[in-house]
Amino acid sequence: MNPQVDRLIQTLAAIQAQGAPRLWELPPDVARRAADAMFVSMWNDGGPEMAEIRAVEIPGRRGPVPARLYVPSGAGRRSGALLYLHGGGWVIGSPDTHDRLTRELAAAIGVRVVSPAYRLAPEHPYPQGLDDCVDAARWLGGHGAALGIDADRLLIGGDSAGGNLTAATLLRLRTEGGPAFRGAIYIYGAFEMDAETPSRVAWGERDLILSRKVMDWFKALYLGASGAAADPHVSPLRGDLRDLPPAVLLVGTLDPLLSDSELFAAALERADVPAELHVFEDGPHAFAQIFALDMARDAVRRISAFARARLA
Repeated sequence: MNPQVDRLIQTLAAIQAQGAPRLWELPPDVARRAADAMFVSMWNDGGPEMAEIRAVEIPGRRGPVPARLYVPSGAGRRSGALLYLHGGGWVIGSPDTHDRLTRELAAAIGVRVVSPAYRLAPEHPYPQGLDDCVDAARWLGGHGAALGIDADRLLIGGDSAGGNLTAATLLRLRTEGGPAFRGAIYIYGAFEMDAETPSRVAWGERDLILSRKVMDWFKALYLGASGAAADPHVSPLRGDLRDLPPAVLLVGTLDPLLSDSELFAAALERADVPAELHVFEDGPHAFAQIFALDMARDAVRRISAFARARLA
């Protein structure tokens, strides 16, 4: 095993040995505050400086959607843009928890990044958060020029639940109408809500950032009583993926969601959608946010190469 990952596992084991409450043992709002504080402090130090970071407000069908605009140095008065949907199981997470990763992507790709604080479950169960993401995507296409965004050079992406929301947003836009995205970035996304995949069997009982108990807790809070697990906008593997934009997928071998990425990449290819799949040996869930790991920097490089080629 990669020595850096081995140290990470030892650190996580030490935290667990201290008797810290598991997310699923806490009320959702308490779990959210605790998780967000931990992720902000652990994973967001350092990284590239931006020419500008500011709050923006995106009109949405359920009310305004707060978002954060990142403008990297050298982007100029006008650039392409990445709509980045943060992870966190649809329950936790925010632009704050993903600030370092978002800045790294903005600097590496050389585009503006818009990171929306979409509504979270259980206060706002499916499809409310997804509606916010769809509204943000459509607004960027129609009004992004006010932020210096070239609406003909758009990318969309996200990690974990944000990867799920990326696919679901693209499926909704294809039906409902919206801007064309030149590429999609899926970082260890969740693409099937119910299946017992090989990686969930292999890693789901391990408490290495993501476990089966956490995933079940997220699912129950996100879906509530909707019974929507089979909906393609919840489990995109069950959807018609034709005409989605070319994709890059990244996932680690220690992730319970490894099989999700492998199956989704294969499904995209069957739908004649070009898809690059990058599997990182010994990579745990959330590795792309952990810049103490060399593989996080490698992930950003691979995403940047894909994105720059799509925007050229």
